[in-house]
Amino acid sequence: MMLSLSGGHVKEMDDECEKWAQVLWDYLCLHQPLEKSDVIIGLGCHDLRVAERAATLFLEGWAPWLLFTGYLGNQTAGVWQHPEAEVFMDIALKMGVPREKILLEKEATNTGENIRFSYEVLKKNHVPAGRVILVQQPFMERRVLATFLRQWPGEKENTHAIVTSPCTDLAQYPHPTVGTVHDLIGYMLGVIERIRDYPKKGFQVEQEISPDALAAYQWLLCAGYTPK
Repeated sequence: MMLSLSGGHVKEMDDECEKWAQVLWDYLCLHQPLEKSDVIIGLGCHDLRVAERAATLFLEGWAPWLLFTGYLGNQTAGVWQHPEAEVFMDIALKMGVPREKILLEKEATNTGENIRFSYEVLKKNHVPAGRVILVQQPFMERRVLATFLRQWPGEKENTHAIVTSPCTDLAQYPHPTVGTVHDLIGYMLGVIERIRDYPKKGFQVEQEISPDALAAYQWLLCAGYTPK
């Protein structure tokens, strides 16, 4: 049994709450198998484990290029002094990735820009992008793929994208640098709302939200959690 904050009050996160949080997590994570690709794209965020995952994939030989994308976003603006892409690059360099194999995109402030601007960097540097591995937080996998399928400027029918994330489960994800389990639930609720609303705005392709995920979303809202 875990303690959580909601609406300024401390409450127990009981087994029922954990059950519904797990339903959301399972819906949002895609668990796609890796394939050899042209480039690994690490999308900037406040979770440094994303950079570590992207660098590990490069060092394992999944692609010959590593691109980090991101300026400052909702969780990093006013907290980090340098663009997310540069922070991620520093981690990759310390892990042994050669600097000449890293490309940077330092202007993007949202997921759509991450996708579009990364394409332009790859095109400018004449890096093939027929096969792409996208790396983000686990609960962002479904949203990242939906955004890629709408926002990628290249020929989507000739581009194969795989989304992956740090190897962690729901219980392991909360961390002092990314927030509590309460924060995580808020993030997942926010992602569900974007999956629901963003296709109408042209930001993502349409996706079906499973009945279980919708039930979890409604239950957690009624339990007092707030989408982020």
